[in-house]
Amino acid sequence: MVLTAQRGLCTYCGRSAATTIDHEEPIADRGADIWWNFVPACEDCNRWKRGRSARRWVADMDLHHRYPKAGFATRAMRPAVYAGITRRVERVQREIADMDRREWFRLHYGGERHRNKPELYEVLARCKAELRGYPHYPWRTPKLGTSRNVCTRWMCCGYQHPKAEYMVAFLEHEERDAFRRAVFNERAHEGDVLGRLIREYLLGKEPEGDDDTA
Repeated sequence: MVLTAQRGLCTYCGRSAATTIDHEEPIADRGADIWWNFVPACEDCNRWKRGRSARRWVADMDLHHRYPKAGFATRAMRPAVYAGITRRVERVQREIADMDRREWFRLHYGGERHRNKPELYEVLARCKAELRGYPHYPWRTPKLGTSRNVCTRWMCCGYQHPKAEYMVAFLEHEERDAFRRAVFNERAHEGDVLGRLIREYLLGKEPEGDDDTA
């Protein structure tokens, strides 16, 4: 859940892929070891930040640029980059705190377990690939119903609809992406649009009469 926030990028530099989870307020400074204190970070930024809060790190980098020989920070970023850290941290923490987002990840990935980093990265890659398949954030779409155990998001798991029937459609990659974008713009579920197109197709077909050769 945390590593996919900020589009999977580091909260601090905003450029590198996030591969670690950082405590924004360090544990050493009585920061909480809980999700609302987590932010995604790349390994370099996590290491350079060390035991400082994001605000303290920004202040140290600012002092480093003013007094480079004083040793306030190592590997300081350019001012244009670190000036946005506080804003990015606040935005990421709001994103992670989103109740709908948390519920979606709990229902889809809450049962995932990993014993080491390679397994974690495997789950993360699978999750990112799934999210790239949506032209939207699935947790922002309406629900078909209320359930604590099953996702019922309209544009994500609409197959939970009681009248749903499973079908397969063959599309080229570009056609599939164009269809998903069109469906998203219409704020509908893919299954609903396909069903409507099929019904329109059937209504447009002329009924075949019996051959009258008598």
